[in-house]
Amino acid sequence: MGPTQSTFRHIASTKIKQIMTTNTHRPLHKRYQYNINQIKGILQRNNLTIAKADKNKTIVVIDKETLEQKIMTFIQDNQITRLNKDPTDYFQKQIQQALQKCNTLIEKTKHKYVMNIKPTAPYLNAYVKTSKQDKPIRPVVNNIRAPSYKIAKLLNKKFQSLTNLPNTYTTKNSQVVAQELHNIQTDGNYKLITLDIKDLYVNLPIQSIIRTTRFWLNKENHDKIITEQILYILEIILEQNYFQYNHQYYQPNKGIAMGSHIASTLAEIYVQYLEEIYIKHWMESREIIMYKRYIDEILIIYDQNKRDETTIHNTINNIDENLEFKMTTE
Repeated sequence: MGPTQSTFRHIASTKIKQIMTTNTHRPLHKRYQYNINQIKGILQRNNLTIAKADKNKTIVVIDKETLEQKIMTFIQDNQITRLNKDPTDYFQKQIQQALQKCNTLIEKTKHKYVMNIKPTAPYLNAYVKTSKQDKPIRPVVNNIRAPSYKIAKLLNKKFQSLTNLPNTYTTKNSQVVAQELHNIQTDGNYKLITLDIKDLYVNLPIQSIIRTTRFWLNKENHDKIITEQILYILEIILEQNYFQYNHQYYQPNKGIAMGSHIASTLAEIYVQYLEEIYIKHWMESREIIMYKRYIDEILIIYDQNKRDETTIHNTINNIDENLEFKMTTE
């Protein structure tokens, strides 16, 4: 039998370490360039590439074909459509037309500041989830040159001032959660589970995002013209969720583009709407003692005399057909 891919990766990794610890006689700037060139050669000869790890600052050395297969699996699993041509020019015209119709929201004098000059289709980058089984990817799209990039940035600032999300069940970091856990009066009947929302951004439904955004804007009693123009531009931004990979163009039929300025805000607008309807009832009935969410990760403490973990998992998975929650038990 020939050497396996893991053997190649181990050999390459060993050689890279050797390079980084030798050639110390060279000037520092020449040593860096020499090391980079040598590492590039090792990766190329062994058909390896470098990817970023998700949620930490490390890098992953991975077989090129393996990474490509993970990306194609993500595209297929999420039923992402391959386009026949680059839609960038068409999307740019959409933004121009939207600005002409939304002068109340964005003054004419500011139009040039929210238009990307010579836009290009955004690239898909894959971050490897090293802590997860089978090491799936987290897709991140670089939207800096996309037609909607600047207007999405502006709209995100508008949302910050025009919506007042309650943040009833969200948390800023693990330290805050630890303090709240410390203050809970524990009971022998209490149990803990954690839930992870699978691919949150790519599974959010466009029309439901628009509907829930309207709900939060209407709660603040804003001018109707402003509200309608925000929703009009928002729908165009959401429809311009696309990317290129390996010289092919793709467009999801739902979800928010990862990497967009507006992505995290819209995710909160949508998920907090669901929480205010469903989680609030559970908390009031004391079936759930504690519910805290940080982006797509949820911690729940519940009374097992009133609910069991399977029922909680099944119930929360039935809240929205677009969202899938994966459970880890205590």
